[in-house]
Amino acid sequence: MSDGIPYHRLFRTSPNFAWWRPLLAVVLFGVFAVVALIAVSVVWIVIAVMTGQLDLLGDTGSLQSDLIAQATDVSNPLSLFLLLASLVVLLPLVPAAMLCAGLRPVSLRHSVAFRLRWGWLARCLVPALIITVVSTLVSLGIALAAGQRIEPVAVPVVNLVLGLVLIVLLVPFQAAAEEYVFRGLLMQTIGAWVRPVWVAIVLSTVLFTIGHTQYELWGMLSVAVMGAGFAIVAWRTGGLEAGIALHVVNNLIALALLATGATGTTQMSSEGSGPEAPLLQAIFAAAFVLWVDRLATRSGIERVRPLPVPAPVAPHAPVAPPA
Repeated sequence: MSDGIPYHRLFRTSPNFAWWRPLLAVVLFGVFAVVALIAVSVVWIVIAVMTGQLDLLGDTGSLQSDLIAQATDVSNPLSLFLLLASLVVLLPLVPAAMLCAGLRPVSLRHSVAFRLRWGWLARCLVPALIITVVSTLVSLGIALAAGQRIEPVAVPVVNLVLGLVLIVLLVPFQAAAEEYVFRGLLMQTIGAWVRPVWVAIVLSTVLFTIGHTQYELWGMLSVAVMGAGFAIVAWRTGGLEAGIALHVVNNLIALALLATGATGTTQMSSEGSGPEAPLLQAIFAAAFVLWVDRLATRSGIERVRPLPVPAPVAPHAPVAPPA
């Protein structure tokens, strides 16, 4: 990369940057997020009880298992709405936390251009779609070759239609929210304190993985690999656009398949996956990073923020020698 300020160090370009401001932004974001998630969860529980989908009078163990089952069932429109809305609400909380912490301009969260490069994002959709489709087909092929039986699950037509509408409308915002939280706020916070990019990539990936503990071991490793890919591509392309493109396409296809029951389940789970899952994820994540990296070079995408040009120093008037 040429000389300049990489994406993960952009917080340091804020005119009133201080080491504690990113920390304050993260803390404020956490507070805002907890309040927002509680509000969304309460609304969901009230609606679930009113519609008879949840029994609060049952024993604690049964209630807990019902909550988990309901919250991860993509064929249930109410549960799907909770899943997506609980992440969508995080999207405006990132700039809100930055504003409150005095990290301006908040547009630096998008890219080194201090804006979302829509044309570049659109170009990244092509490799994202191809990589995701091939990855999905290969994963299904391996499962079938291993003797795994895939029996489609019947999903009511109304649930299917509502589910697909919710997925199309909310997933782009849900996926973008995760990118702005983990590769934006958190990765830039770490980068504001530590120069080596690998530290920001590793730590933000660990936090991203912790946020997906609903999966089993191999599923979490797959999430970690994908998170690392998102972080690397943000660094290599100077912004979140490529990661948003892949995240949106991946989640659209994955959730749509679950909503239809075509893969034999409607539950978000990594049960039954093995060590081949993170290995395949690593191969396809690397393919996407390399493809997008070359595409960025051909497209002339700015990867770093140009260093500020120092103001010229006014020449001093010559001093007359003493008489």
